[in-house]
Amino acid sequence: MAVEFHRSNPKRARENRNSRTKITTLAVILIWLVLIVQYGNIMIPGTPAAARSSAPLFERGPILDRRGRILAIQTNLDTITAWRPHVRDLNETARILGDILDQDHRRIAERLVASPGFVTIERTITPSQSRRIRAELKQGNLRGIHLQPDLGRSYPEGETAAAVIGYSGVDNVGLAGIEYMFSEHLLPPGLAADQQGSSMGNQVFLTLDLAIQTAADDLGKRLLSDHQADAVMILVAEAKTGALLAMSSQPSFNPNTFHSYSREARKNPAISRIYEPGSVFKVYSMASFLELGGITPESRFDASRAYSTRDGGFRITDIASYGMIGPREVIQYSSNVGAAFASEAVEEGPFYTMLSAFGFGSPTRIELNGEERGLLAPPDRWSGRTKPTLAIGQEVGVTALQMVTAATPLANEGILLRPRIVDRIVSPSGEVIQRFSRDPIRQVLSPATVDLMLSYMESATSPGGTARRIRLEGVSVAAKTGTAEVFDPRQGGYSDTHFLASTLALVPARDPQLIVYLVIDHPRGEYLGGRIAAPAVGELLNFLAPYYGIPRENDTPLDHSGRIVIRPNPLPEVRDTMPDLSGLPLRSVLPLLGRDDLVVTIDGSGYVVGQRPPPGAPLGEGAEITLELE
Repeated sequence: MAVEFHRSNPKRARENRNSRTKITTLAVILIWLVLIVQYGNIMIPGTPAAARSSAPLFERGPILDRRGRILAIQTNLDTITAWRPHVRDLNETARILGDILDQDHRRIAERLVASPGFVTIERTITPSQSRRIRAELKQGNLRGIHLQPDLGRSYPEGETAAAVIGYSGVDNVGLAGIEYMFSEHLLPPGLAADQQGSSMGNQVFLTLDLAIQTAADDLGKRLLSDHQADAVMILVAEAKTGALLAMSSQPSFNPNTFHSYSREARKNPAISRIYEPGSVFKVYSMASFLELGGITPESRFDASRAYSTRDGGFRITDIASYGMIGPREVIQYSSNVGAAFASEAVEEGPFYTMLSAFGFGSPTRIELNGEERGLLAPPDRWSGRTKPTLAIGQEVGVTALQMVTAATPLANEGILLRPRIVDRIVSPSGEVIQRFSRDPIRQVLSPATVDLMLSYMESATSPGGTARRIRLEGVSVAAKTGTAEVFDPRQGGYSDTHFLASTLALVPARDPQLIVYLVIDHPRGEYLGGRIAAPAVGELLNFLAPYYGIPRENDTPLDHSGRIVIRPNPLPEVRDTMPDLSGLPLRSVLPLLGRDDLVVTIDGSGYVVGQRPPPGAPLGEGAEITLELE
């Protein structure tokens, strides 16, 4: 057998080897590029894939009122993002987004220009805004714009109790109010706000009652408008427990769009605004004088003339001459002169100690951030006029919450209670983790002094008293009005036009169940507390008394076993003719799903509000029935 040998071409062999090397190198490079791009899409911030994977998966717990009505809840919302290289018409894109988001399109354009890659346009937009953007995307008008799933916080009641609830920012971080103070409870246990997880946080139930809070808010808005005032504060508390049922401040803000408001507008004035309370403070000064034994119910003060300090350099007057009066008349007529003369019966140190025992000059330690301690100077800083001016509510700085807290001894045999805003913390499974109960702090007054002060305050609501415009038929009310001058630093003295009108009320007078405190800051026109604040308190009390279950004198009590029997709503016979099913609950119509001769669709839950076919329509074999429930 012959074998042929051919000599290979060295040049062609080298060319083949080089070609294979190039192809292999290019393949390796392409593979690495694909891997790098995919890794970048997952790991590198600033790419659409990274943005899609960055949304936290945990659920922040809800905030509810005492009856379980939702005040804050987690929602699945969209976030608008842009991938800059795909945005074709930058100005037109910014214009469309600005119109949908109600923002200046130039600012949106600036943000798009500033980023060469991925940019977040707006976090957690509203569902209606999402629908409009999807419609634009469908029409091809927003190339490069994306809607990405995100977790947001929704406040279904809007401005209601906004300063109490607070708000949370990016990635569900609590920034103010309950959202901030109880963030560790609202987040799943052991989960930081910047971590991912799949758990649910606890539920925080407040002491607020949404119905009472809404009534206070509505009244505050009307007073703000009617009197062209700068602000209105209304607080309602359970007298026996210190639980706040309403903490209203107007004007308010909407926590759904909190970033649209200034830092000052988002504060809670009920705990942060410090002011001189005026004559309402006489409740605490006169109670102090009685408790210290400096005065008695039989003490008399000459209110037919002005009060003057010993050097004659300072005078205190009344709007009328009341003659010789006692402690009762000081409260009933709100006599500045009588209160000033009464202050001479006690020493500075014990008076300061009593006011401190009421809580003035110290924070109440309520579970809210931003609380101020108020202003109460120690006796070594008092002047010769401090004691009588303190007696009438000047030279002391208070918060609205301090004024309500200081009233709790009048309903608890002299014991001061810590105010509460949180009722309980409940796990996602319904287990009560922590309950916040009545928290006594210290004994401030004797029961005898409490009885005297309540009777004095009740006389203020009688004919001739400054609080007589509180009209609550069949329920006794203990109240004190106030009209405070506001210090103007530009004038270096008290303003001639800026006043605070206020009223404090406890109902019923002899066994208080509720404490109501209302302040109107800088009303234009009429400014006396007895004329504008007292009637407003009376209006609120007429809602509160029946709602809270405070009986009136003429009410007829009814005995009830407490057992309620709910009659079932039977399902009408569904045969040849369609019956009227409107108003039936879901449980009553569920048996229709088991019928083999009908095709039944139930849409929604609750009660039947619509049906097809209508009542009276003929039904045949295999008839289709659709029920709409709400």
